Amino acid sequence: MKKLFGLAIIAFTFMIGSTTYAYNEKPSSDERVPFEKMYFEYGGYKSVEDALGECNSHFRRKIKLPFKLPPIPFTHHLARCNQHGGVNDYFEIEYLNEFQGSNNHYMVWVNPSEHRKGFPRKSDVIRIYELENGEKAVYGTTPTLGDRLPAFNVLRFEKDGWQYILSIDKRVEGKVTADVLVEIANSIR
Repeated sequence: MKKLFGLAIIAFTFMIGSTTYAYNEKPSSDERVPFEKMYFEYGGYKSVEDALGECNSHFRRKIKLPFKLPPIPFTHHLARCNQHGGVNDYFEIEYLNEFQGSNNHYMVWVNPSEHRKGFPRKSDVIRIYELENGEKAVYGTTPTLGDRLPAFNVLRFEKDGWQYILSIDKRVEGKVTADVLVEIANSIR
């Protein structure tokens, strides 16, 4: 009886060990990790609707988003409500295309006007535009760092108590011009 009990424990140990090993195996090279997995698991991103609802509750007022998008294809749109404590809180949407690398990368940041950011710096401003509502929109680039060229073109403006920053990868500036970003800004209703 003791031998039978001992064999059962050994068999059970092997079953647990092989099951654990099977769960810990790396996926085969044929299996593909979803593009968005990193954003959801490590970046705190979620659906635009969920993050927007979270930020609307956090700020206790409704964030209005542009209806228009840049005329380039996107495969994903993800968002997060960044709550760091007051002046650094903002809503963020990232539009990405997993097949275009980082070229098709468009972002929208929204924060309360009372906590406005001075982005872009005066030295990086290209032009000032006037929006349909009479507000000024500052078009420029992200800062040049050392010998590295600016990576993004940005349009910063305010509307209904919110500061918006629209950012697009410079590699698509031929398709997404400053005028296109101004049209997007004017689509907020």
